[in-house]
Amino acid sequence: MPPVPDADLRSFEQRFGGGARLAVVAPGRVNLIGEHTDYHDGLVLPAAIERAVRVLARPRPDAIVELYSASFGTLHRFDLSQPMPADLPGWARRAEGIVREVLASADQAVGFQAFVDADLPLGGGLSSSAASMAALGTVAARANGRSLEPLAFARTLQQAEHTFAGVRCGIMDQLAVLLGKRDHALLLDCRSLETRHVALPPDWALVVLDTGVKHDLATSEYNRRQEECASGLSALRRHRPSIRALRDATEADLDAVAGELGPVAQRRCRHVVAEDARVLQAVEALARADAPALRSLFEASHQSLRDGYEVSCPELDAMVEAARGAPGCLAARMTGGGFGGSTVNLVERPRAAAFADAALAAYRRATGRDGRAIVTRAADGVRAFDL
Repeated sequence: MPPVPDADLRSFEQRFGGGARLAVVAPGRVNLIGEHTDYHDGLVLPAAIERAVRVLARPRPDAIVELYSASFGTLHRFDLSQPMPADLPGWARRAEGIVREVLASADQAVGFQAFVDADLPLGGGLSSSAASMAALGTVAARANGRSLEPLAFARTLQQAEHTFAGVRCGIMDQLAVLLGKRDHALLLDCRSLETRHVALPPDWALVVLDTGVKHDLATSEYNRRQEECASGLSALRRHRPSIRALRDATEADLDAVAGELGPVAQRRCRHVVAEDARVLQAVEALARADAPALRSLFEASHQSLRDGYEVSCPELDAMVEAARGAPGCLAARMTGGGFGGSTVNLVERPRAAAFADAALAAYRRATGRDGRAIVTRAADGVRAFDL
C-alpha cells in the first residue's frame, strides 16, 4: 500500500465519486550546504526530506483535467484540447502549466481527476512548489502512459517554474525532489548536472527550524547579487579568459584582480568560490561522520552568507545561535535564499526532540517570535504507485 493517508483516499472518493487508481508522493528538500552557488555553475548538497506533496488520481476518458488542492481549498478544471488562459493566477497557473508542459507532445492527451494534499509547509523554503509540480507532472505522464527521464523531466520542471511561476530558479530543487535517496544527500554539479548520492550517518537527524520570517527585499537583492558577481566575473575573465563562471575561479584569481574589484564585488565573489570548496569538504566530512569538521564548515558557510554575500537577517542569525546552543546540535546554518526562512541543522537523532524544543525556546527569548521545527531524515525522491 502506498504511503498515503486513508483520509486522502476518502477525500478523493467524496469529491470525485469513485476510487483513485494512482498515487504519487513528491518530497520537499533542504540544502545542507552550497548556497548561492547554483547559478554560478557551482556545487550543491541538498537532500529530499520526509515531508511531501501527495496526489491521488484517476484517468478520465476525455481531455478534462480536474485538480483539487486541499491546501488552497480550490478546484481547478480545464480542457487539454483548449488553449491555456493567459490570466490564470497562483497555484492554478503552476498546476495547469506543468500538466500541459508534460503532455505537450502527446497527440490526444487524456485528462484525469486529482486530489492534492501535503504535510510540506507552503513558503517554508522547502521547495513545496517543485514538489507539487513534480507530483502533478508525474500523474499527467502516468495517466497517459508516458515515461519520464529524470534529467529531462527536471529541465521541464525548471522551465515551468520560469514560465508559470516567474521564478528564475536553478535546477537544484527539481533534481533533489526527483533523485532523492533515503538517508542520503545528493551531490549535484550544476554545470554538468552530474549527481552522486552521499550517505548520511544513520544516528544523525535533519532538523529544519523555520524563523517564520520572510523579508520583502529578497527578489531585488537577489538580482543585485547577480549584478555584483557579474562585475567580478568580468574582471576575472580579463585576468584569465578560460574562466566561464565563478565556479572556475580560485582565491588566487581573486587576489590577482583585487585592485580592479570594489569591496562589495570582492566579498560576493569570495563567498561563491569558498562555498564551492566547502561543499566538497562537507562530502568528505560526512564520509568520516566528522561532526566537528561539519560544524566548522556550517559555521563558515553561515558567516560567509551573513557577512560576504549579505543574505542573512537578524532572525536567521538568532535561530542559528539558538540551534548551536541546543542539546545534540552537531552543525547549524541558514539554508535557502535568505532574508528569512529556515536553518538546517544536523542533530544527534536521540536528542532531536529536545534540541528542537530548546532551540525554539531560545529563539523566542531572543526575538519574541515563535518558530517551528521539522524533525526529519533524508528521503526517497518522487514515487508513483498503482492502486
